[in-house]
Amino acid sequence: MPFHSNSNEIKVSASVLAAVYTSAQNGSVVDTQGFDSAVAVISAGAIDLTSGDETYSVKLQEGDAANLSDAADITGATATITANNQQKKIALNGLMTARKRYLRAVLTPAGTTPSIAVAIPIILAQGINNPQA
Repeated sequence: MPFHSNSNEIKVSASVLAAVYTSAQNGSVVDTQGFDSAVAVISAGAIDLTSGDETYSVKLQEGDAANLSDAADITGATATITANNQQKKIALNGLMTARKRYLRAVLTPAGTTPSIAVAIPIILAQGINNPQA
């Protein structure tokens, strides 16, 4: 019996690179062709809550254009970071049937002194015919 590895069916793409952010960031565009599901993993480190009005939200956008010039928010594909060292995820299914081809994460820090250390990779899964090769 041949060995089967799930690593042939996933692809990890950086959308928002690991850094400290104080303003909104449109993540890099991820091509989802050949995959049926995606998970954006929000891995936050230290966040600034000094003024008490700081907020940190993440949403996913999709579109048909490779540069996402037609980007549209995906209803319900959001998460909020509220404390230091939080990890959250945003999952999408049906990429090959119900979603547009291109995807990105958008980080929006807001408030008086927002600052967040964060990375947001997007993990594509359920690959068809080993699409990452």
